[in-house]
Formats: sequence, structure tokens, C-alpha cells
Amino acid sequence: MDKKMTFCEECREDVTYFTESISMTGILKGEEYRFTGKKAICPECAAEVYVAQIEDENLKAMYDAYRQKNGIISHEKILEIPQKYNIGKRPLSLLLGWGEMTFTRYCDGDMPTKQYSDVLQRIYEEPLFYLSLLEENKGNLKSQIAYEKSKRTTVELLGGQKTAVSKVDEVISYLLFRCEDITPLALQKALYYIQ
Repeated sequence: MDKKMTFCEECREDVTYFTESISMTGILKGEEYRFTGKKAICPECAAEVYVAQIEDENLKAMYDAYRQKNGIISHEKILEIPQKYNIGKRPLSLLLGWGEMTFTRYCDGDMPTKQYSDVLQRIYEEPLFYLSLLEENKGNLKSQIAYEKSKRTTVELLGGQKTAVSKVDEVISYLLFRCEDITPLALQKALYYIQ
């Protein structure tokens, strides 16, 4: 059977189908979400036919609309995090102080809570934040090798970003390093006088 064939309930036979993009709505957690989805149509009788792959794509599109509206990190970004920092799914989950399978479930498509999503979004965007978590929670990891591999990759990642640091950022880093207890106001005043 060809990949573009499915059973039409009206024609009562296997038919090829074509798809159309349409505006769809779906209800998730009591709220209605609009998204662009697809529907499969029988060319013989013009009836809508069921294709599991298209239904899965529509469900993913609805979840993406939910994620976007509620500020939840995208599934694609979640999948990039372990590759970006060279760490396994389970070690990352343990590093964050979560259950061992939590991050794995998010990689498999589960929706993170807003709180967990914010942590993952910050990790995705800020390698320095991830490095600080790695240093603070290295005791949570089961192997030293996982820590060393991830740290090496993160330091290399930060080294590549360092070229984009401005002079103001360098001065701020210097002041924060030299002054142990500095308030934001004191930092602002020091920057004003340094100009």
C-alpha cells in the first residue's frame, strides 16, 4: 500500500488522498486555541478521511499554539538542550533536582509546567546559568564523567560567545569580581563614574 493511501468510509475502499491546510480550533485545559492544521480528503467523493500521521501533526500544532500562548518552551528547544550541553537526559534531570525521568518525558512530548519551562528556557538561552547549575549540583550526578563532559562543552560554548562581550560587560564583570558585596545602585554609580 502506498504511503498516500487510506481507507475512505464513504467509498468503502482504499483511496489516495490529498491534503488541505485549514484553520482549526481545539480545546485544551478548558481554553480554545486556533491553529493551522491539515485535513485529508478523498478525491473520489470529497469526504474527509482519517490519516493517523495528519491527526498527529494537527495535535502537535495545537500543542504548539498552547505553548506559544502560555509561554511554555517549545519541544524543539527541549530536544536541543542535551545536545547543546553534551549531557544525557537522565543526568540533566538529576542535575536540576527533578525526578530521574522528568526531562525524558518532556523530550517524549509531555508538556512541562510553567515553572519547569522557565528553568529550561533559561538554560537554553544562558550557558552561564547552566554552568552555575552544573557547578552547584554536580553532586547530584551519578558519574564524574558526565559532569566533566558537560562542563568542557559548556566552557567551549561560552568561549565562542565571549567575543561578543562589550567593554561595558567586561567592566561590570571586573567590578562584580573585585567588590564582594555590591548593590545594583552602587554598580550603576560606579559605571557612571567610570565613563
